[in-house]
Amino acid sequence: MTSSLLAASLIIALGQSPESVSTEPAAPAASFLQTRLSFLAGDTDFGAPDATTRFHVALDARTAELASGLRAEAGLSLFINPVAVSGAILQDNASFFGLRYRPSSWAPDERLALTVFPVSATRLYMGHENPVAWARISSMTRTGNDGEPALELRLSRRRWDAFIAAKIPSLQNGVTQELERRLMLLVGAGVNLSPSLRVEAGAANLDLGPGSRPYISGGEGDIYTRGVSGRVMWRHGVPVGANVDLALYEGDPTFFERFFAPDVYPGGFGAHVALEGSYVSQQLFDSDSTEWGAMRKQAAHAAALVTRLKWDRLRLHALAYYRTPSFMVLANPGFPLESTLYEQMESLAELSATVGADYFLQDWGLTPGFLVRVTAPATLKSLVPQPMWQRSNPLIVRGTTLYSYLPEGEERSPILTAKATARWDLGEVAGVLAELFYTRDPNQTTYANDDTGVAVVVWDSQDIVGGNLLLQVRF
Repeated sequence: MTSSLLAASLIIALGQSPESVSTEPAAPAASFLQTRLSFLAGDTDFGAPDATTRFHVALDARTAELASGLRAEAGLSLFINPVAVSGAILQDNASFFGLRYRPSSWAPDERLALTVFPVSATRLYMGHENPVAWARISSMTRTGNDGEPALELRLSRRRWDAFIAAKIPSLQNGVTQELERRLMLLVGAGVNLSPSLRVEAGAANLDLGPGSRPYISGGEGDIYTRGVSGRVMWRHGVPVGANVDLALYEGDPTFFERFFAPDVYPGGFGAHVALEGSYVSQQLFDSDSTEWGAMRKQAAHAAALVTRLKWDRLRLHALAYYRTPSFMVLANPGFPLESTLYEQMESLAELSATVGADYFLQDWGLTPGFLVRVTAPATLKSLVPQPMWQRSNPLIVRGTTLYSYLPEGEERSPILTAKATARWDLGEVAGVLAELFYTRDPNQTTYANDDTGVAVVVWDSQDIVGGNLLLQVRF
């Protein structure tokens, strides 16, 4: 489940405030130089030896005016990953630099921005709520070793904004096996129909090049991903702020910049409601075709509904989302790899619902909270005869490259999670974020030998207890 995999997800990168509506790095209010040091520790299961630790180092800078209305900004964001042999390795976390231009006649939040991501560009993506966001990375099937640089141009005005971005990943050609630069284009726009109502839409196109079947005779088929996302958002009253639940921030490198920004509790009522959906089409190898190398399009869908309410210091939040198995593995598509699902295969989407609450204790700067989540995991049930499909066991899809089989003839069961959260703000200097969760996952399985010595899928322990701790210091 999302919670039981949380620490592993955070190690990839941590996420965006659900309140944000822009992929552009947050601009500081004045000229400054700020450093953030963060320590992240996570253990998805206290009963298993899989605890992880990680350090994050960030340096943000913004110049004074270089010319009338023109400023420069830069952000260095790095993970320091402990490694047993070498001690540590560095991993870029979407570092950037850029120019911001605002004529004197424009409002303070209006600007034309050009941003360059020289190494990785996970800040650029489609969708909004992190469970249904996509296109953070171009592909995991044939990725090269030269990173994924990108360029974004964004125009923000009082009533609307628009952007166009290009990622240039280094990918392996599936036929020649040589590395080559491909192109991923993203475009989007948002319109404030009223002070409370906003509509947003975006589209992306990625050409991955020839697929990884070098034995194709005749024409070469290209793998590609194309899709659209849209959202309608309504906000009213005081700002609601971000939930403490770390599962909402999976995959977004701006988490360390945004999450510990001071929250606002002026009293009164506030509401945030958003409905979004995405449709993605991928051209993959046709698993059902008898013609070697034939291609077919496969659709992927996702949708989410989020509601957050604030009354004085109390906040209530709810999130429901839907994801097809093909959507969950967009960056590493195919069953088998880079191939469509068999048409006879039954596909069950992931369905999840979360409700929770937290309360701000002003005297202590502490925000304790609690939430409950129920998830029906995505499942693939094979109706395909051997040897076209290797197993008749139902396959649980938990995310990109994360799968597990159920015993033959069994069905998926709901996964239940209860989580206690706490955020402790120590002024402008430091912050602490902690989680402790219990998950009951009846879909947990392992392998054991049967009476004939053949390995078969059997049930494993359903109960999981884990936690996460994040410390951040700013100066």
